[in-house]
Amino acid sequence: MRHRNPLCFLLLAWALLLGPMRVSAAPEPPTMTEARRAVYGGALWRVGAEPAHQAFFPRGTQLHVHEVFRAAYQESGPDKLMLVYQLTPGPREQYRCDSCAPALGAAVLARDLPQGLHILEGSWRVQARAPLLMWGAPGAAAEDLQLIGLGLDRWGLRSRYRDRVQNLESRRERLLLQQGERLLLVLDEGFAGKPAACGAEGTAPQHTALLPLAPRAADAPRLELVLRYNEGACPRPQVREEHRRYELRDGRFQPE
Repeated sequence: MRHRNPLCFLLLAWALLLGPMRVSAAPEPPTMTEARRAVYGGALWRVGAEPAHQAFFPRGTQLHVHEVFRAAYQESGPDKLMLVYQLTPGPREQYRCDSCAPALGAAVLARDLPQGLHILEGSWRVQARAPLLMWGAPGAAAEDLQLIGLGLDRWGLRSRYRDRVQNLESRRERLLLQQGERLLLVLDEGFAGKPAACGAEGTAPQHTALLPLAPRAADAPRLELVLRYNEGACPRPQVREEHRRYELRDGRFQPE
């Protein structure tokens, strides 16, 4: 019978106490494979007991993890990477049906600042993560994702969602913010089931927009949401346009 060295267990426990997982000791951003391993453990990830995760897929479901977005930025000093992943219960290329909806997860990687007289930059670590956060583009199509500035030294990830079933279109504007070691969905607004076409008569194009506004306080970003949609039945629905303003309060964007 093989006996395990107790020193191995001590080293493992010490590593867990050191804090966020180190991704790469190099100053260059980690590769897709390195980052995915740090966030999910590899190309496959299994849904656990977390109730919020089971809202997407049943416990025990094995998901394929595919990076669909990365963007570099600076916030509160260190260099950061925003990463977004599509997760599907089978290979992504086989998950293309109109009714197939992947889930999205995200993570923020940050590079440690140099310590003391060290010349080399610090290593990359996982600073915040959300393995399952929201639904992705139907059919595992390309995601509409963008980093947007929300004021001095504050960034958010904008996710624009669009779905169309027969003649009815749904659109949503969603925003993710890092709050400590968590990534949170702080805005999720839009319209659903609006007529996108009415035969020869036609309809006005529908769209959404998310516009940053000047904040009243440094810790309270503001946004304007624009919704343009068709209201009523064919053949002559009416065009509606809404402008809604929001301010970040208590961890979510709320109407002003």
